Amino acid sequence: MQIVIGGAGKIGEVLCLELAEEGHDIILIEQKEELIDKIIERSDISGIVGSVVDYDIQVEAGVPNCDLFISVTGNDEMNLIGAVLADRLGADYTVARVGDPQYGTHMGLMRRALGVSNITNPRLEAAREIVKNLSSPSSVSVESFAHGRVNMHEVKIKQESGLEGMKLSDFRNRFTSLIVCAVQRDEQVIIPDGSFVFNTGDTVLITGLTKDLEQFYLDIGIFQKKISNVLIIGGGEITNYLCRILMRNAPKMKITVIEKDDKRAWGLAAEYSNVTVLSGDGTDHQVLDEINYTFYDAIVALTGIDEENIMIGLLAAQNDIAKIIIKVNRTEMLPIVRNTGLQTVITPKAIVADSLVRFVRAHENAMGSKVEALHRIFNNEVEVLEFNVKQDSKALNIPLKDLPIKKDILIVFIIRSNQIIFPTGNDSIKCEDHVVIVSKEKQFDDIDDILDEHKTKIKLPAQPTDQDHTDKENIIPVAEDRNK
Repeated sequence: MQIVIGGAGKIGEVLCLELAEEGHDIILIEQKEELIDKIIERSDISGIVGSVVDYDIQVEAGVPNCDLFISVTGNDEMNLIGAVLADRLGADYTVARVGDPQYGTHMGLMRRALGVSNITNPRLEAAREIVKNLSSPSSVSVESFAHGRVNMHEVKIKQESGLEGMKLSDFRNRFTSLIVCAVQRDEQVIIPDGSFVFNTGDTVLITGLTKDLEQFYLDIGIFQKKISNVLIIGGGEITNYLCRILMRNAPKMKITVIEKDDKRAWGLAAEYSNVTVLSGDGTDHQVLDEINYTFYDAIVALTGIDEENIMIGLLAAQNDIAKIIIKVNRTEMLPIVRNTGLQTVITPKAIVADSLVRFVRAHENAMGSKVEALHRIFNNEVEVLEFNVKQDSKALNIPLKDLPIKKDILIVFIIRSNQIIFPTGNDSIKCEDHVVIVSKEKQFDDIDDILDEHKTKIKLPAQPTDQDHTDKENIIPVAEDRNK
């Protein structure tokens, strides 16, 4: 695809690097030549010095003939105007990054009125990610599928869990309705088979129905009660969105915000009457002691300084706070943060980059099987993808045990109509199924990409049998060995 990206900031840089790596033709528009040079040194892209709202610059960049125009400068109005101009020039799809909360409540209406294909808001997406993780206090992070009926959790294996030294095959016998998708051990990421043995300290990506995951946490002794009160440190725009969503989705939750800027604190207090807003420095240990911060079920660190958020998280961890969420903007700090053992780390630019990469993949292959959802796990080492399978797929109607699937790929579950199937080797993929896979290999944009062309040729059965399971709900068969 020919893609024009406006803005070489944090999000623009990530998009250039990732989309160029996937083989797309990228042209970057940026006013600062040194930023263009920096990205060109790291990836195979072209750059034009200029403004995204300049007609001549867009024409020079090939916007009239491009497949996708993405404007992610730091100026909301420039992004919107740039996207509108690109749409009028003939770009097939246009995306604008918008961060101001005043645009956040009616983005759908704005998108339709302006003719922009997609409006993305990093701070709003970060707030939504925080809410999702607050709903699962026992896990490190959570991704949802099938409208929340199936969740994929990251779980840290502790010594008291009883899983130390257990083989995965034994795990499957004990927890028959759960699937282990991937494991991170130190710097290594593994798609495990039945002989894999758990160690204390492993971070496990596990999936199953919500009720089964809750029972799993009880069984291994790491169940945390539902969060009833949360302390948010930092009163910026993410906090604004977070308060708005929590008041709507969890009206009984008690929310306290600490913000050291008096004007911003008063603004939050005026807008959210049910939120307790305190004016003070949330990074000051004395201030935290005064408000008895150890009382809270969850602490969310959202200051504008990564180091402050990390220190708040470490302090909370020392005092056994049940749920700790910190925001880190600089991706180069993520390896350091992982080594601290902190629970949940939110990186707004990574969230938006994942969303836009998914957007690109879906439209690249819009006529066939396509990516419906994309999640990056374990510092982008593993991708979790959901495909909508079309009738021309080579994988249709073949028992999974006979599918020549590439190494380090796991078909986790299938969503068929309103049913969730954790398949065995005898199940098969049907047209219009939604198939969720876990893979260490990246850049898939079609379900057929998981097939190994070097293995036995696929032969469609003469009379495929229909295993729709139409007379059952929430089917979770006991697999012979789903991780073999």
